[in-house]
Amino acid sequence: MLEEVEMDGKAGQFSGNKNTFFLALRGAPAEDEEQLREGDVFAITEGVDVEAGDLVVWWTGVERTMALARVQDDFSFKGVGGFLGPPERLSAEVRGVVVGRLRQFEPDKSQEA
Repeated sequence: MLEEVEMDGKAGQFSGNKNTFFLALRGAPAEDEEQLREGDVFAITEGVDVEAGDLVVWWTGVERTMALARVQDDFSFKGVGGFLGPPERLSAEVRGVVVGRLRQFEPDKSQEA
């Protein structure tokens, strides 16, 4: 699930404009090439051109339908991290393009003796 969050400090300065907002990933995502983790925070910018290969947030206009997807060469959406792409029968639109990902630092425990 994606949840809109407010960021402050250096992270809050990352947005730089009124068209950028933040979404946090709640719940453990499915493992895939995106390497998403619970707690990841995404900076999303609305109103920018979408290109093949972009990571986007799509929705049907209702917050609970927000999902992450990778834009394919044919401009269809391929769901990532356990999120599904939009069903053909729904009118889905891009809410914004992911322009950054923030993650809490976790020390490498394999180095501890």
